[in-house]
Amino acid sequence: MSSSAGLYLTSWSGLDEYLRARPDLILSIRCPPADKKKLEQLLAKNQSSLACSIDYSEAEKSLAVFVEVPVLDEFAFLDQAAASEREFILACDHVTDTRNLGALARTAAYFGMRYLILPKDRQAPISGATLGTAQGAFAYVQPVLVTNLGRTLNDLKERAYWILAADMDGQPVESLVQDYEKKVLVLGAEDKGVSQGILAKADLTVAIAPAEPKLESLNVSVAAGILIHALHAHSAALKK
Repeated sequence: MSSSAGLYLTSWSGLDEYLRARPDLILSIRCPPADKKKLEQLLAKNQSSLACSIDYSEAEKSLAVFVEVPVLDEFAFLDQAAASEREFILACDHVTDTRNLGALARTAAYFGMRYLILPKDRQAPISGATLGTAQGAFAYVQPVLVTNLGRTLNDLKERAYWILAADMDGQPVESLVQDYEKKVLVLGAEDKGVSQGILAKADLTVAIAPAEPKLESLNVSVAAGILIHALHAHSAALKK
């Protein structure tokens, strides 16, 4: 089963992504009359015929798009994950900043990842700020809410997934020698990193080797982009 929430999106680029990928998730659009032509051009560009209402009220000062954000439950997710022959999944270990969460979703979408695993508790919620930073990423990436992240990772391991956790003391990601066709990358909270309990469940830990070590750590969304890109490049190199 899956559930959904409705949130307002206020960016034109975010609307563009929803029109391109999931126009069915757009529930309503409120647009200032001055931007009517801009909206009509965007609809024409994406050849979108929307069933939702469009309000051009003079009271509107900026774009406001009400979108549905479907959330997949862990049981339906595990069934889908088991059926995949090749899958790269991103998981958050209690990331508490809503904008970082949005940036993680955008990074995942850019690299073609379909799922973002989120613990139900002690985790940043998907909010308007998250949607703003994600810039339409949730049209491509489906959030998965889980009660117990450790248990979900164990369930994925039973379904032939490798669990990779980001950790400062991990193996440099560039030095990996094996391809992992079904894998989960776990990233931790901004201040604490991946928790010890989750690290204990990882098949291996991976790190970013700095060119000239000066700062101790990176923003979680920046680290995600570097690690995901490196893992994609690693898989591509092994296929040659």
